[in-house]
Amino acid sequence: MQPPDEPVTLVGVYRARNAHLVRELCRPAVDRGWTIAWWALDRVDDALAGLTVGTGLGAKLPLLNEILARIEPPTGWLVVSDDDVVFDRRDVVGLVSVTGRARLDLAQPARSDTGGGHEITFARRLSVARRTSFVEIGPVFVVGPRWSDRILPFPAERGMGWGLELEWLDLFREGCALGIVDAVRVRHVGTLAEEYDGDLELERLRAELDARGIESWPNVQTTLATWRPWQRFPRWAASDREAR
Repeated sequence: MQPPDEPVTLVGVYRARNAHLVRELCRPAVDRGWTIAWWALDRVDDALAGLTVGTGLGAKLPLLNEILARIEPPTGWLVVSDDDVVFDRRDVVGLVSVTGRARLDLAQPARSDTGGGHEITFARRLSVARRTSFVEIGPVFVVGPRWSDRILPFPAERGMGWGLELEWLDLFREGCALGIVDAVRVRHVGTLAEEYDGDLELERLRAELDARGIESWPNVQTTLATWRPWQRFPRWAASDREAR
């Protein structure tokens, strides 16, 4: 599968200790000539110096906005990645390729690590990609060009991003095509909330779920359709083209 014709931008925030993972993640994107811009939280890694646009402490979403403000505004696809992720199947180029072919507007790779996180994101057998009502804010996600003006800039007030999935749920209800790409799989090798107050973030998130009348995450996490390996294209892509 070839990547979409539109340009692709890859951004993220890294810590020096995870620079080796970022270098590996970026390698296929560099080969493709993507625009790549990262922010160093502590120290600029020598091998990533040419891809680093700033340095200093901060929360995830404000820093992502700052990165985007320092480069040419993305006109095509945007990939956002954490620094502690490993691709177990395919790579970041394959992720954008399948996302584009599946006509998804906001997507993530499936998770091959199933020790935590949202069950809907765990990799499924006999699936290329799924249309879902949910996409997680990490460790990697893709924003397509059709809805980027509704997704960007990121809401800086959310800091580390907890609960942004609820805003994406609102977009889903307006017609944004969300999905999980099972043909591409990643492992999150870091520790959640390792360097900030995760308990406080969880408390705020629970309050927001309660305010929306959502008892728990599974209540708003649905797989709507599956693209099977023996299908050339997902069935929803044909109906989507007809609707447009």
